[in-house]
Amino acid sequence: MARPLPIREREDPPDEAAVVIRAGIMEAAALGRAADEMQRLYGVLAISVECAFDARVLEACRSPRLAAYRQVRLSTARRVRAGGFALLPTFERPHFSLLLPDLSELTMARLERCFDAPIPNPGRTPRW
Repeated sequence: MARPLPIREREDPPDEAAVVIRAGIMEAAALGRAADEMQRLYGVLAISVECAFDARVLEACRSPRLAAYRQVRLSTARRVRAGGFALLPTFERPHFSLLLPDLSELTMARLERCFDAPIPNPGRTPRW
């Protein structure tokens, strides 16, 4: 049985200019596994993203959740919503769950178009 998804109920959705960050390169199979895991645990088909408020992408990329990833993909709340996806404030700020209607190829292609190409993670901690 799924647990309740921890939603930050007193928080407004991110404004249109908020930068949405997804760790990794967003390979469709990996996104599907992540979404399936969210559905198994919380009963909602979604992937995790972070929102950088006030264009503080570097700070967001230094967070423990993102710093280990070599690459990130960037978008904005406006682009994500225009693609037909909702952002739900979940867990601890600045985490959001990007809700998916399904895992079809069409949905994955639409999600892909919402994000820029992968870039090196500007907050990555080098491993020597």
